[in-house]
Amino acid sequence: MSEKKRTKTQRAILHAAKGLYEKHGVGGIPFDDIADAAGVCRTTVFNHFADAGELQQALAVAEIGELIEFGEQSHKTGLNLITALLDKLIDDTANYPRVMARLTNATILGGESGRVGEIERLIARNYEIEFGKFTPDASVSPELLAQMTMGLYYGQVNHLLAYGLPFEAEKMRSDMHTMLDCLLKCRLYAKASE
Repeated sequence: MSEKKRTKTQRAILHAAKGLYEKHGVGGIPFDDIADAAGVCRTTVFNHFADAGELQQALAVAEIGELIEFGEQSHKTGLNLITALLDKLIDDTANYPRVMARLTNATILGGESGRVGEIERLIARNYEIEFGKFTPDASVSPELLAQMTMGLYYGQVNHLLAYGLPFEAEKMRSDMHTMLDCLLKCRLYAKASE
């Protein structure tokens, strides 16, 4: 099997799994069902993933990879790119809330923190583009701003889950933009008082 066909098949399996996980929950979906939804045989799923845990980890890697790729290929920079990244992340989350919440927790607690770190580094670089070079003695660094920015997203997802609230993309984006504005006003206030 060519690498291109293998990649296409793996994407089909991941897409099918994502849809089934959202509809039925992340646990307990048989590979037979995933294979049927992907239009492949069960053996093909096992050729790509040894078990459900490996498939879920690959799904987390793919989601993070798509976000990083989006950011790197975007023509936007600075705060425009940061906002676009958050909007994309929120759209994915609103479309697949159960899956994205599970993947978010898996990436925080699991082995994908390096990929999450790539997102934070991308955000930090764009804060420097937006605000210029931060001085070493500044109370807030671009890395800390990036960490707080991702914290806004994690907090929003956890809040919605904890209170059983709907994942509505438009409201989530609006709330995220408000929170980001507040965060940046605090950053600018700290800079002015230094």
